[in-house]
Amino acid sequence: MAPVVTPQSSMALTPVQAAGPGGQVGGPPQQQGAGSISLSILLDFLIQKTYHELTVLAELLPRKMDMERKEEIVRFAHSTRQSFIRLLALVKWAGSAAKVDKCADISAFLDHQSLLFVDTADMLSRMSRENLVNARLPNFCLPHAVDVLTLGQYRRLPTCIKERIIPPDPITPQEKASVLSRLDQIIQHRLVTSQLPSQLSNLTIKEGRVKFHIPQEFEATLTLMEDNPAIPWRLLNIKILVQDPDTGEGKALVHPMQVTYIHQLVQSRLFDDDKPLWDMYTCLHTFCQSLQLEVLHSQAQRLVRERWGEHVMVEKYIPGQSLTLAYWRAQNLNSTKKQEHYRVVVCIDNKDAAKPLQIVHNPSLDMETAGRICSSSIKCERLSIERLLVETILVRSRNRLTTLQNELDKINIHVTVNGTPPLLYIPLMASDDDDDNIRVSVDLQTGMLEPSVAHCDDATLDDIDIALSSDLSKLPNLLTKIRLTHCVEKFKASIQAMPVSCSDTIPLIPLKPEHPLARLSPTRLFVYLKKHVSYYVVVEFTPPKEGDSTKVTVKYYLLRVRPAHNLEMSQLPQPLEGLIHPMHYQDTSRVFLAPLSLVQIDSSAVAYGPGTPVEDATISPGGKRRSYDGDYHRKKQRRCDDLRYEKDLAHIVALCDGRIPLIKLTEELRSRNIPHQGIQTDANGTGLVLKLCSVPHCQTVSKDTNSALRTALLSCSFRLMRRKSQGLWQVELVFCKCPVVSSVPKEQGPLQHVYLSYEMTSTSVLEQFLQDWGSIAHLYELVLGLPGPLPYLTLPPSSRTSWLQEHSLQYSLLVDIVSYNYQRITVAYNKDKTHVVTIKWDHKSREFRLMFGVVGPKAATNCHSLLRHCLQQELNMHKSLPVFLRVLCFTQSPLQAICKLPIMSIVKSSYTGPLSPAFTFVLLPQSSSHFRLVYGSFFCLEFHCRGKNAVTIRDGSYSHFNIRQHIDGYLPIQGLKAFLDLYVEEGASNRRHAMADEDAPPSPMDTIPPPTDPFMSAPPQYNPKSAGGFAHPGSNPTTPSSPHTSVLPSQQYSMSPGASAYPLASPPTIIPSPSGILRGGAPSPALATGSPHHAPSPSSSFIHTPPPNIQLSSPAQFISPTRILRQSRPLSFRSAAASLPTLLYHDALHKLCTPSMIQGLTTNICSPLERFLGASLLKKQLQKSFLNREALLGQLQVSPTQEMGVIQFRSETLHYRIALQPTTMQYLQLQLKPVEDKEQFWMAEELRLLEKYFETKVACPPFKLNTITAFIRLQSVSAAILKDFIKLLRLELYPDQTLKWQLEWCLTIHPCEMTTPGMTAFIIKKKILFFIKLTCINPPPPQGQEPIFQTIGIIYDRNTNTTSAVSLIKPSPPSFNTISSLLASWNEYNTNKTECSLYPSIRSLMNSFQLK
Repeated sequence: MAPVVTPQSSMALTPVQAAGPGGQVGGPPQQQGAGSISLSILLDFLIQKTYHELTVLAELLPRKMDMERKEEIVRFAHSTRQSFIRLLALVKWAGSAAKVDKCADISAFLDHQSLLFVDTADMLSRMSRENLVNARLPNFCLPHAVDVLTLGQYRRLPTCIKERIIPPDPITPQEKASVLSRLDQIIQHRLVTSQLPSQLSNLTIKEGRVKFHIPQEFEATLTLMEDNPAIPWRLLNIKILVQDPDTGEGKALVHPMQVTYIHQLVQSRLFDDDKPLWDMYTCLHTFCQSLQLEVLHSQAQRLVRERWGEHVMVEKYIPGQSLTLAYWRAQNLNSTKKQEHYRVVVCIDNKDAAKPLQIVHNPSLDMETAGRICSSSIKCERLSIERLLVETILVRSRNRLTTLQNELDKINIHVTVNGTPPLLYIPLMASDDDDDNIRVSVDLQTGMLEPSVAHCDDATLDDIDIALSSDLSKLPNLLTKIRLTHCVEKFKASIQAMPVSCSDTIPLIPLKPEHPLARLSPTRLFVYLKKHVSYYVVVEFTPPKEGDSTKVTVKYYLLRVRPAHNLEMSQLPQPLEGLIHPMHYQDTSRVFLAPLSLVQIDSSAVAYGPGTPVEDATISPGGKRRSYDGDYHRKKQRRCDDLRYEKDLAHIVALCDGRIPLIKLTEELRSRNIPHQGIQTDANGTGLVLKLCSVPHCQTVSKDTNSALRTALLSCSFRLMRRKSQGLWQVELVFCKCPVVSSVPKEQGPLQHVYLSYEMTSTSVLEQFLQDWGSIAHLYELVLGLPGPLPYLTLPPSSRTSWLQEHSLQYSLLVDIVSYNYQRITVAYNKDKTHVVTIKWDHKSREFRLMFGVVGPKAATNCHSLLRHCLQQELNMHKSLPVFLRVLCFTQSPLQAICKLPIMSIVKSSYTGPLSPAFTFVLLPQSSSHFRLVYGSFFCLEFHCRGKNAVTIRDGSYSHFNIRQHIDGYLPIQGLKAFLDLYVEEGASNRRHAMADEDAPPSPMDTIPPPTDPFMSAPPQYNPKSAGGFAHPGSNPTTPSSPHTSVLPSQQYSMSPGASAYPLASPPTIIPSPSGILRGGAPSPALATGSPHHAPSPSSSFIHTPPPNIQLSSPAQFISPTRILRQSRPLSFRSAAASLPTLLYHDALHKLCTPSMIQGLTTNICSPLERFLGASLLKKQLQKSFLNREALLGQLQVSPTQEMGVIQFRSETLHYRIALQPTTMQYLQLQLKPVEDKEQFWMAEELRLLEKYFETKVACPPFKLNTITAFIRLQSVSAAILKDFIKLLRLELYPDQTLKWQLEWCLTIHPCEMTTPGMTAFIIKKKILFFIKLTCINPPPPQGQEPIFQTIGIIYDRNTNTTSAVSLIKPSPPSFNTISSLLASWNEYNTNKTECSLYPSIRSLMNSFQLK
């Protein structure tokens, strides 16, 4: 059948397969080329054929004529075209060959089935004709059948089958053991009656056989066949034990055929000889020794070839007799002695062949000396020629070194020979360190002497080798030179762990011969002290004396140098020995040094002087001398661990490090004319100390303070401490008569120790100490003012209670000294002593620094940290610690109340500009008792601390000089006076007066109280001339002008450190100016002229600073509620009553600022003040929304009203009234009323639901401005649409548990890619766009996991009454596609086209939407 081309097989030609037995197309596939070919191969062949023909044409055509070339080209083109046309037809036909292929498969299957039927018929016919013709059954055997049926057995088998197949029964184990035991007795008897060689004494008789074991030779096993004495021995097994562990690689040395031959040979000897066992041993022993010699010979050849080379040679080898090796064949060229030839011979003893291999040495060895290392015969278990050679060479080496030792003893050089391999030690120094000796060894291969010593060059080693080999008289001079060099190198190695560097020379100028440095030994070492410039330790090495050749004299000198001038370098042209002339230096930038002084150092006095451990024996209390065990073990450990460590040099370097800084300090003290007692040893000998006789006066404090401080200072000591690799100065100051007593026990004694630490830097330690001394003096002057106002602080803490009971102080129980260490003072204040302030003097800025903290929970923060800059500025001006502490005590309670207010980012709305963040509350300190509180950069409250338990609050948007004019940037707070009166003790009456005063507030000029500051006992004297001729008797507390104002730098207002715990921020610069949404107004002229009576604006930084003689007065002395609020004067504008201060006690202020809940209102917890300000801000935003008529599409109209603080407007069907809740004034209330003739359109439940949603979701914390805008936009839609929105709001307020999702209306936009987050999330154009958040409630989420939620945008088309979704994320997630399809499906199948589709479609979505 023709092949079929299938496109499924990559256009390849495939043959038709035959059908298998099961009716399936199968069978073995046909071979490629048997009637079919792959289309790709065919195409490849065609291309290759064309390319080949083209190549042939290219080669042949140039040789032909032009006409012939044209004919050939035409014929080639025609044939090639025909071939590719056929291929193209084949490819086109292959595209439709699938049906032909299928038909071919069916035809092949049917042919295969027909073939099977024919084969089956043929096989059955052949079987019936050939095989079944002669097929017969045998006759039935009835007797056997009867036996099987009746007896169940078949007993008529022939017995020959049993005899031939079944073996006889074996003997029992008892019989076997008895036979073997008898055989052992026969063998033992035969051995006793026979003659045995002594080497066969190691035998074992077991299980009827005897085993002879000869170590390292052979093992033979024999037995006897009968007990007849004439029966010979039968050899059962032979095992050759000779091994070659070095070159044999674990293989057998004897071939099995050889073992068989030896077995036959020995067995024949056992049959014919009278002494069979003797003959067997001789035969096997001779063979094993020959084999051992062969093994040793092969090892020697391999040793020569791989490791030893020409140093070892096999001189003679006679198989089966001897092996001769020659070693140490290299000649010593430096030696003048006669050379000897060294050999070792391994041979068989001719006299007694039973002995092991013998060893013969040439020249002969003294076996008494060498017997412990090498023996006269090979007896080792490990057969090794290298081991034999090494043992022989070790003995030869020891003999040679012993001979050299005897020769050195004759010239008074005492040496020792120790170790294996043997080493000859020539001592260089009296030390146990091996590196302090010259080690002479013998090379194992060459036999030559090899000296080695540390820190020695090759030339010196060659000289030592020549001296040891030929001329020993040169050795003493060489040893002296090596000892000096070795000592120098040992010192260099010893100082590597020290903070120094060393060199053999330094760039000194040429010296005169009589200079002490020139008279030193040429062998010297210059040790540079890195910590101290211009100081060197010179180590001089002197050769040893004749009496003690190992003792090198070492002397130490301290050299001080300075940079040399050019004139000094040219004075002495001849350089001295050991010094380099300056002209020889190639580096011209190097600084040359001139010596100043050279002082010898006594190393013994340094090592065993003060400050060093006692190493001698001590005397016990009983009078007996005993050693100090701790020092002994310490010295022993040092000697064992590091013998190269030079203790004397380490002590000298440490001495220089300790004394040189003190020497420099004394020079500096001398230059400043400060008397001192000189460098002394400390009391316990632990170090050095420098004590000052007196400390200089501090010029920036008073003479009385200097005198008191000098009287209190008992001593001033400088010590140099060690801390790792750096030095540390420690200054100890001892004071007495401390002005105050702190709560720390160690500061309560009669003496106070103050420790100052300084790093060793380029800055002078004396300069740093004088700076700290100035800080101590300033703080001491500040503390000296405490005992007068607070005398109980000078008493111990245990005696203060009784004193306070007898004496009464206004704030005595609020202050306690926690710690005073002359560098800083820490004071605890508050009733519980939980707040602390630390005061210290900063010498860089020359002012006192404050640090506030708390004692207690880690999350707590000191509230005064918000006023740190103001308090710090005031303290540096009046420098009175009692006044400062009084301010802290009286301002703590109001600050704690204010710090309860939150700080969080809110979004400021704007129709024209982008949204901008602002903080909820920001505190702007004006002074320590006057600060402003800004809410959202819109409202401003002014706080004045009035006495011990009161504070005044006013609206900070009004100017202090003209209440008709507002401060630019802030809005007036409507109803503030009435709200604050709710928290005054006489709340009801004050509130009525406040409501009346809002229409006619009092004049500020009529209510001026006496000029009193909360921290002044008397007002300051005022000079009219200084104010330009305008005089008045005093200042108004509502307009806190003061002639003591001072300007603070603007950069002092930074983020408060207490912002983490007290959520208030202090920088005014982070609040964007809301001038774009506030009504404008020209500022007061006082703002432009900078009048001293002007209260600062939010962008300015004024601070009220009382004089140093401040004293506190009672609140009743400067303010009276009847004087402030009872007089009234009508003005031209309303809501000005808040410009006058309202007096509140601290308890009321805490209640005003503490977060709480309103009964019956389910909103976030919030403080009353924040609720009131937030509601007022929402009212302002509501009024601004009505100004933008385009945003509301003109659907809402403002209704005029005569009620104060009430906003009324109306839509087509409803009246709206929004006002503060009259009882608490903390939240806005919405009241709805249908328009006339529209009552039937609205149900009361719908109106109450909308009112509740406004109170709980719109006008609630965190008071987002855009939420009220979104709510107002919602009211501008038609009534039908509003009803559907109310139904959606019902699903949010009262969730339906039968639905799968819970609805939440998003009044502001969540973070997404569509627009800016925080904007109003309700947009009305031709379509309505709003956003909802769906939270899955059925099924509920697993415990511990957040529920799944989905935020989507909803678009309602009022023209087509369709609802669709818009995605907030691009690209849209799969869940949004599901939501969009569900809404589209609902719109398609909605039958009621007249009803608004908002509520039904969203409810259907909440019921059917399911996340996959």
